[in-house]
Order: sequence, then structure tokens, then C-alpha cells
Amino acid sequence: MNNNERYEKLNKKPPKFNKQIKAFIPTPKEDDYKRGYLQRYFIQKSNDKSAPIFEVKSSDVSLYRKNPYYSTGTLKWRISGPKETQYDNVGNIKDKGVLESNRISISLLKNEIPNLKFYLPNLIQFYKI
Repeated sequence: MNNNERYEKLNKKPPKFNKQIKAFIPTPKEDDYKRGYLQRYFIQKSNDKSAPIFEVKSSDVSLYRKNPYYSTGTLKWRISGPKETQYDNVGNIKDKGVLESNRISISLLKNEIPNLKFYLPNLIQFYKI
């Protein structure tokens, strides 16, 4: 190993990352509505929790996941089913409902992207009966 290789190994700098962040708005397809949800992907600079949050394509989030300067998150976003939580005749939950399911999905990412709830205020975005 020469000096340059040794230096690079000791320095362990992350690879150069010059990719421009391309925001993305998903378009649910009929298959997504039949399944009841779609996957959504988010990134944010990791050293600034007030930095803008970007929704990106699944192919882009994998690039950022390897970069220590960005936080990433993936969530299941419900787009069909009952809006409100459904109960059976004894009071047991049959279905959490779209609103509650999406609220829970957002809260599961609060450690990675704390302000995601402000980025996704419409819990029935893309909802279809």
C-alpha cells in the first residue's frame, strides 16, 4: 500500500456527492389503490433538522442512504380503505383507518426526520374510496 492509499484509507472521507436533489411527487396507480398503500421516500440533511425535506424516487433514496450527510426515511402511505378507525360490535379495532395509519407511519420516522409531520399535513393525500 502506497502513501496515497494509506492516506485515503485513514481519512475515510465519504465519496463525493454532487447529485442534485430531485423532488418527486408520486402518482398512485390502480394497483396501488387495490393494494391500499404506496411506499414514499424522504430525505433531509442530517445536520440540520430544520432543513427542507424532499420526497424522492425509490432509486434516489438508496444513493442518499449511503451518505452520512443525509437522513432518509421510507413509509407506507395508505391511500384506500376506511378513513376512520373501524370497530366490531364488541369494540375491538377491525381497521385503523387511513387517517390513523398515516399518522402512525409519520410518527415511526420521527427519529430520522422529525419535522415530517409538517411536510405531510394532509393525512388523506392521494386517498380514494
